[in-house]
Amino acid sequence: MKNVVLFGFGKMGSSIAKGWMLKSLNFNFFVVEKEPSLRSISVNDGIISYENFEQLLECVDEDTLDIIFLAVKPQQMSETIKVFSRINFLKTLFISIAAGLSFDWFQSKLKKDIKLVRAMPNLPASVGFGVTGYCKTSNVNEIELLDVQDLLNAFGKSVYVESESFIDVVTAISGSGPAYVFYFAEVLSKIGLNQGLSKKNANALAIETIIGSARLLEKSNIDPKILKENVISPGGTTEAGLEILASYDYGLYDLLNKTVDAAKKRADDLNSNH
Repeated sequence: MKNVVLFGFGKMGSSIAKGWMLKSLNFNFFVVEKEPSLRSISVNDGIISYENFEQLLECVDEDTLDIIFLAVKPQQMSETIKVFSRINFLKTLFISIAAGLSFDWFQSKLKKDIKLVRAMPNLPASVGFGVTGYCKTSNVNEIELLDVQDLLNAFGKSVYVESESFIDVVTAISGSGPAYVFYFAEVLSKIGLNQGLSKKNANALAIETIIGSARLLEKSNIDPKILKENVISPGGTTEAGLEILASYDYGLYDLLNKTVDAAKKRADDLNSNH
């Protein structure tokens, strides 16, 4: 079995690892995490854990490190990768989920021909329903790509994008997207409250409507535009509401377009600042 080393067992790292454990994947997993409390959690989850890379190499030969999965914060990455001088870069595949750190950045810090995947998971990975957009350097082969898909699909679904330039779009849509949905639920609930519903009922109606609609969208495999039209009755309440929401002057499309553009620009700025 191939060896996978996960660096970082914070919120996202632990969510990813739990997905791996639940799927019983055909890999040996190890964690490197400096925080004792987080290491103890990883041990409870059934993963062998080490305080640092040197400690790991006392037990695992560097030539058997097939995949290194980097789940540390971008500002911690420079310090984390300093220890990789002993790694066989022709053999080891790196997967990074650090926003703003490009292929060029890693190539300049480690090795020009490093095999690297950039992935952008989102928060629903913590409950096994994440979606992860990812791209790869040209030297990642088909077998390695299958391993990447197995690892990423363990905590949701994965979407391959052809170019690294699309990662900022992935970040703006699916990476930040859960916050947009949560805010939609928050606003819909608040409106219900303002219209006289109890807070409990307003929350339930808003949240369950979003959950139910998402499940229908997934299970029916019908285009969202058609599903939307199925709810609309000519002259009815939904049509009246959508006249506002779908307005060309101030509707949801224009608002979300500006939202995604702003998030994408910030992701691009982060890339430029590293």
